[in-house]
Amino acid sequence: MEWQCDGYWVVTGATGGIGQAICHELVANGCKVIATCRDLERGGRLAAQLRRAASGGAEVRCELLRLDDCASIRDFAMRIAGVRIASLVNNAGVICRHYGLVGNGIEQTMAVNCIGTVMLTRLLLPMVADGGSVVFTTSVTRRFHHLSPDILVPTARDFSQLGTYGRSKLALTHYAMHLADEQAGHVRVNCADPGVVNSGIITMHRWFDPVANVLFRPFISSPQRGAQSALCAATSPYSGMIYHHAHYHPIDKELRRDAAHRRLVAAIDAWLARFL
Repeated sequence: MEWQCDGYWVVTGATGGIGQAICHELVANGCKVIATCRDLERGGRLAAQLRRAASGGAEVRCELLRLDDCASIRDFAMRIAGVRIASLVNNAGVICRHYGLVGNGIEQTMAVNCIGTVMLTRLLLPMVADGGSVVFTTSVTRRFHHLSPDILVPTARDFSQLGTYGRSKLALTHYAMHLADEQAGHVRVNCADPGVVNSGIITMHRWFDPVANVLFRPFISSPQRGAQSALCAATSPYSGMIYHHAHYHPIDKELRRDAAHRRLVAAIDAWLARFL
């Protein structure tokens, strides 16, 4: 991997299992990191660990960011205004147990995993250096769904814990393909599919969690292994790809730039127009 150390790496969801692994790899290679989190106390502990592990010219900043809160997204973008960004790694994500709307009227899973992530990306794009990169974290669950007119606004009746999560990742992957086309020749845009990783996000808050902890977690990827997808996507010379560890394929190998794709992109942009 070729590390870009002349700008900051912005990593969302930095206190999660994969986020921590990404940040540790970056500082070990002398990169400057802005680690974002929902809890500054946890973020402060992570920042201290990262500084102890840092080498070369590595620097660490910890910043508060809630992707289900438009004001928080705007505040974060303003706080780092003027920073040169080498790579934006959109790692944060949630699998909500129950249906709920956030302040902007969007279901929370969709708000964090898609709308909020795209809003953050749009606000930070002017700071991303030419030749820099943007990474969106997708999921294998995207493959079990298809675009529908109401994909961005699931109702309580439509909601399911894994189903809504998968649809949010499908929508995000479509937008990543659109952004890769738009930014061609300027910023590289790729997706990272870490696979099923032994991290907090797969805790379903269901009766079977203790059983899964014994029979399932020991056999899935470690956070360090999962982090490789994002790091490969960020350092890749290509754009418009989905990375699963070091393996990759074009996004348009599995998604089509059809009428449904164009309607989804327009719908996401319409949501953003209300908040930007």
